[in-house]
Amino acid sequence: MARLSASDRAKLPDSAFAYVDSSGRRRLPIHDEAHVRNALGRFERVSFETDTARERARTRLLNAAKKYGILPVGFITGQLRSEGRHAAAGRLVIELGRMAAPGELERQLRRALRDPTLVVLYWSESAGSYVDGTGRPAPLPPDQAGRCVTYLERQGRPMTAIVHDSAALDDPALAETVLAAVRFVIEKERLRGEVLARSTDAATLPTGFVTFLFTDIEDSTALLRKMGDPYGSLLNDVRGIIRDAVLRGGGREVDARADEFFAVFEQVAPAIDAAVGIHRALAGKTWGDDIECRVRAGIHSGSPTLTEAGYIGLSVHTAARVCQAAHGGQTLISGLARDAARDALPAGVRLRSLGPHRLPGLARAEALFQVEAEGLPAEFPPLRTETAP
Repeated sequence: MARLSASDRAKLPDSAFAYVDSSGRRRLPIHDEAHVRNALGRFERVSFETDTARERARTRLLNAAKKYGILPVGFITGQLRSEGRHAAAGRLVIELGRMAAPGELERQLRRALRDPTLVVLYWSESAGSYVDGTGRPAPLPPDQAGRCVTYLERQGRPMTAIVHDSAALDDPALAETVLAAVRFVIEKERLRGEVLARSTDAATLPTGFVTFLFTDIEDSTALLRKMGDPYGSLLNDVRGIIRDAVLRGGGREVDARADEFFAVFEQVAPAIDAAVGIHRALAGKTWGDDIECRVRAGIHSGSPTLTEAGYIGLSVHTAARVCQAAHGGQTLISGLARDAARDALPAGVRLRSLGPHRLPGLARAEALFQVEAEGLPAEFPPLRTETAP
């Protein structure tokens, strides 16, 4: 197909294009056979202003194909498939709106997304994990080709996890429609008391000698300034990665605010393993214009006091300060946690001593160690602390 120069393009009338937007920009030239074939292949890549504009452009394109004797079988098949899925999504919104039984949600989603293996899980604070429709704990499936988990949150707290075929929600418009419907239903069920995900029940958190994992996003303010509103998607993705690593390690989410995440484990080794998993999952992952995101992590063990409001005590503050001393991609562990994990480190993990450091608000210097594992960076700038004598 000969490239259409700017001067030749300017000479063509509006009728030689399948789509002319409200600003006068002309898209999808259809003045000859080669360009019609090209427009058929590029149609789904065009962002139309309205559904009416899309339908008008499609009609023009099909008429042009008929004029040049082109039988666009692939194009028509793709359109029917897309329309069928979006129509199913539209019906889903209506049907879920009058749905009464919580178990119906999973069935309706399977039908709308044509995924018979789809599973809907609900977050339960009392169980410390996602549960199925019967209230039984349901661990998230291991990573495998073709399967993925889509998380839904409410005010920064986990709400629902949809385990589905990776291709089921690959259409952004379809995903937006379906997830909006699911959020509506979950919220309605929550108000009715039908969903098993309850508000935080601190009494179910582990007590005694526990291990805390704190994480936060490095340079989150700069990322927000650079990305604007899309930063919300990055934050949700990062939370999902952290939450997944914590749950797989048997940990419990305690709190998630802004770019911070607070989790508790009964043992040190799973907390270390979760931190390593978080860094590995974020390595090489980008958002928008190749924007990278790194989190810093801090691990500390102690015997906090558990109240109705959650954990209190010096060990909580120490864990947060250990996290603040780290850099993006780095995990620091306190001396107390290191001693507890001395004989039970995860395979392939080693600890490098960084010496004693003064942490803000703490009277005594804390011995800090860097968690190192294969494939993760090991060299970082000096810690964000004062080295203790």
